[in-house]
Amino acid sequence: MDKQTFLDRARQACEQPAFYWLGSGGWAQGQTPGAGPATPLDIDAALEEKRRTDPKVHARYVAEEARSGIDRSTLPPLACDCSGYVCWSLGIARNGWPKATDWFNTDGMLRDANGPKRWFVPIEAAVVGALLVHPAPSRNGGPGHVGIVTEVDAAGKATRMLHCSAVNYLLTPPPGLPRNAIAETDTTYFDGEKTQILMWKAFA
Repeated sequence: MDKQTFLDRARQACEQPAFYWLGSGGWAQGQTPGAGPATPLDIDAALEEKRRTDPKVHARYVAEEARSGIDRSTLPPLACDCSGYVCWSLGIARNGWPKATDWFNTDGMLRDANGPKRWFVPIEAAVVGALLVHPAPSRNGGPGHVGIVTEVDAAGKATRMLHCSAVNYLLTPPPGLPRNAIAETDTTYFDGEKTQILMWKAFA
């Protein structure tokens, strides 16, 4: 895949309504890739599982849902997270990098770029098609995040990106597009984070 195809796929995903759920989206080795990055998720069952396994996170999710004003019953049946979205856009499985138990989450991307550099390399200035990545925990104690750079200023600073985020679902979508966790926004999501700029090695 070349960089333009990657960007085209990433934009195409804005047309498929999805909500954000950590660990969702993309595909694993042995699975058939979907037409979009989001995968089916029963939100009620997922929340019940979270209540049993991680009550603190469950309480945070329910509180955020209440603050959002979004009616859970109106959510689309598909969910994705930021790294699932990026992996799908790159046309790669989320696991098997290099072992079947290794996943390309944000921390895995950073480990590779700052270590063996098998698939990702760090770059100094942003360019269209690069990735903005910050590790976990975020400044608010949440997971890491990754976005695809779509616009850069003259100083080499990313100004726009495509990314999958719970916050995006609360935004008014552009005309003709559905409400979606996958959207193009400014890059303020990364302000105050320990952000690095990475490039898929084949595009470098």
